[in-house]
Amino acid sequence: MLGLLGSAALVLVAGAPWVLLAAADGEELEPPEDVDVYIVDDNLTLKWSHKGEPAGNVTFSAEYQTDEMENWLKLPGCHHVTGTECEFSLLNTNIYAEMKFRVRAETGKSTSSWAEVDPFIPFLRAHIGPPGVRLEAEDQAIVVDISYPGRGGKMWEGDTLRFQYRIVIWQRSSNETKTITTSYYTIKISKLLPETTYCLKVKAIHTFRGKHSNYSAVQCINTTEASKMPVPENIEMDALGESYVLRWDCAPADVSFRAQWLPNFYKSTSGSSPDKWKPIPACADIRTMQCVFPRNTIHTDHFLLRVQAFRGNNTSFWSEEKLINSQKYTKIPPPIVAVTPTRDSLLVYVSCQDHSLSKCRKLTYEVVFWDKTSNTKRRVVKESPEFTIENLQPQTVYCVQARVLSFATWNKSSDFSDALCDATRPGNSSSMNWILTVLGTLFFSALALYAGKNLVKCLNSEFFSSPKPPPSIDEVFSEPPSKYLLFLTPEEHTERCFIIENTGTVAVTGGNPSPEGEHRKYTSQSSQDSGNYSNEEESTGSENSQGLRPQGCPEHSGPF
Repeated sequence: MLGLLGSAALVLVAGAPWVLLAAADGEELEPPEDVDVYIVDDNLTLKWSHKGEPAGNVTFSAEYQTDEMENWLKLPGCHHVTGTECEFSLLNTNIYAEMKFRVRAETGKSTSSWAEVDPFIPFLRAHIGPPGVRLEAEDQAIVVDISYPGRGGKMWEGDTLRFQYRIVIWQRSSNETKTITTSYYTIKISKLLPETTYCLKVKAIHTFRGKHSNYSAVQCINTTEASKMPVPENIEMDALGESYVLRWDCAPADVSFRAQWLPNFYKSTSGSSPDKWKPIPACADIRTMQCVFPRNTIHTDHFLLRVQAFRGNNTSFWSEEKLINSQKYTKIPPPIVAVTPTRDSLLVYVSCQDHSLSKCRKLTYEVVFWDKTSNTKRRVVKESPEFTIENLQPQTVYCVQARVLSFATWNKSSDFSDALCDATRPGNSSSMNWILTVLGTLFFSALALYAGKNLVKCLNSEFFSSPKPPPSIDEVFSEPPSKYLLFLTPEEHTERCFIIENTGTVAVTGGNPSPEGEHRKYTSQSSQDSGNYSNEEESTGSENSQGLRPQGCPEHSGPF
């Protein structure tokens, strides 16, 4: 051990300059720290810090990788740089794919370890840059032409309809500001003063993601001197049958006018729209301050109108643009009504004649109905196109009319439809049918039960006969004997029994007693033995009974 230490000490003493250089070359470089990515529109900036050698002795290189790549690629413009940041354009990359970045320090042939950034999706991490703004001055207006943030790039090109723009305008000589929020890319700010300097700035707001940009750089512009040709004002439009009537105000009486229209969606599309305006042929050169043109001249529901005055080669500035919603001027046709009557109600169906879903949505209907024999009308308002009018009289003719009470967002109503009359059903028909059905069911049920019972009885007697005696015989033998003692009645034929008191007379004791209660007496010569005898031991009822009962004949042995 001591020998090794001695050898090392000898080497250090003998070759100190070389060993110190080797130690310096072998020293590991510190990797970059605080690596971060900042994205504005399509521009990416990679930043980091470093605590190591002086900046002039160390350079840095960066690489990137997406989830669509297998290998790391050098980051363009960020190889062997001496600073602590570099920029990178995302125009040629997929902004919806996950990306990773890494940076390392380098000096000579030595490199540090890589310092990586957590993976991220550029579109979700991007910030919105200020919009582009271009100004054009008139005598009493400024036309502001806005371009969406990062115009020409791919970061926001699919979101142009999701931006709103907030414009702040003020006179340079005043601190009073006016704020305007719009979704248009071209907007005309009117009612300004001629030959006055106005300044403005604009910022973009992404309505879906809730992000906004910083304001654009402040721009100032002077309005021009007042034009000798006044601009038409107070643009108004109305409907007349199948035509539109356009009206405006203008001071000079010796000028001509022309009008143009523009589909509204062009105003929400980035880019200049002057070449998109279309002339209205019926309003191309007129001397009056109104013009009438067919509705079919314009083929969209939402559009803008503008009017210009001219005399020879002199023209005024275009008027302030007027946004028109054609639904406001559309005459609503009466609805279609259908009725299904019941005993005491009417089921009413109301439908819109215009089969366009956008025009028939959210309608409210007013329905009037009355008894045809009466002038008293009742009114109901329904939001559903199908409903029931209840508590009506049976077998009565009712009439129904309906109209559209409100149309979309406009407080408008249609004319009433033609009256539709129908009679409710008879009042007792359903009850009588129910009663007859129940009675018929009961009758046929009883008939089937009776037939079934007889059938079962017949089958039992035919195939399952009992060995018991007939019911009449069985009834006799099953009851106590005393029940069937013979009671004589006056109608029955009875045999007489004679008691021989002596040889001379015979008292009749059997049969029915005479009313006088006396015995008849016969001579022995006239009496005959019938040969019938009764049982003395049988008795029914008490001895005091008032009814007739047979009296038994005593046993005797003699000639009889």
